[in-house]
Amino acid sequence: MLQQLTNLSDKELISRARKLKDQEAEGVLMERYSHLMVAVCLPYLNNGPGTSPEEVYPRLLQRLSASLKTQTIPKANEWIHYTIRAQQAQTEKNNPFFPSTESREQQQMENKVEKAATNLKEQQLLAAAMEEALGKLPAEEMYFLKEFYMNNKTFTELAATKKYTVEKTRQILQQAKQKMASLLMNETYE
Repeated sequence: MLQQLTNLSDKELISRARKLKDQEAEGVLMERYSHLMVAVCLPYLNNGPGTSPEEVYPRLLQRLSASLKTQTIPKANEWIHYTIRAQQAQTEKNNPFFPSTESREQQQMENKVEKAATNLKEQQLLAAAMEEALGKLPAEEMYFLKEFYMNNKTFTELAATKKYTVEKTRQILQQAKQKMASLLMNETYE
């Protein structure tokens, strides 16, 4: 079961922890971001009373666990940063997490895509927006997106056609996806 949970996205883990009270999902999420918790807390450790690692980390994990059950969390890393800052400011009140503009826009775009799954008109609008956004990308990025998503080419096949490494191919595709998402989000507000 643990192996299956590690393959889930943050969103799915948060949902399982919140709706199903799945402690293993919560543990996988906390483990996934443990390096971030340590890195953000490190400068504040042993700087005064109550700042030893033995006191800070259990309190932080309890606070994260409590807020996981009560707050809407679109981006786990922002939620963890916010919670750590609130703890370092020594506020007892667990204020709700407010997502950044970027994460709200991304969530709206995800909702639009989800809505398009069941609505033909929305599908047509989204397809037109995607085609327009795709046309604004550089030729190489457009090629990689089309080949990967429409023609189901693997990273290895794409790398071979351009004589790139698989890692470089993965990076180009990742950048292209980010640009595409950014263009789609910008179109939503124009």
